[in-house]
Amino acid sequence: TNSVVSDEESAATNAAIHEEQGTTVKPVSAKDIPISPENVAILKRMLIKCADVSNPARPLETCKIWAFRIAEEYFSQTDEEKRLGLPVVMPQFDRATCSIPKSQLGFYDYFIHDMFDVWNGFAKLPQLSDQIRSNYSYWQSAASAELDRRKSNASAESS
Repeated sequence: TNSVVSDEESAATNAAIHEEQGTTVKPVSAKDIPISPENVAILKRMLIKCADVSNPARPLETCKIWAFRIAEEYFSQTDEEKRLGLPVVMPQFDRATCSIPKSQLGFYDYFIHDMFDVWNGFAKLPQLSDQIRSNYSYWQSAASAELDRRKSNASAESS
């Protein structure tokens, strides 16, 4: 992947790093952040990270299209790793067992909600948070419907 941001910069906003360091993410406002070169650099990295994972903040139809495209990319990677006898890096993206709605919910829960809550606290863009909540609600409904279909299919198969 070509990237303008170094691995170190990318890691700076990685939720796993926050967890490892025992830090928590909490919303702040612009008035609480002193202007310094270091803080400006952090805000730029945060903006780049938010842009990188912004699909959940897009209108629902666009969000769905890209969620399925990204899942297909991961499915293809998993298929290729299996075909070549390599370790599977993302076993949750096995096309036979993966639930795209559930994977989206996990993505929102682990990365998106906190990251955009912090960004919204700084940039005051409530429309992004509103769109994220709306899309999250869609994925919750889709996951529930998928579960109901699986239960119904399992019930029909056992009859």
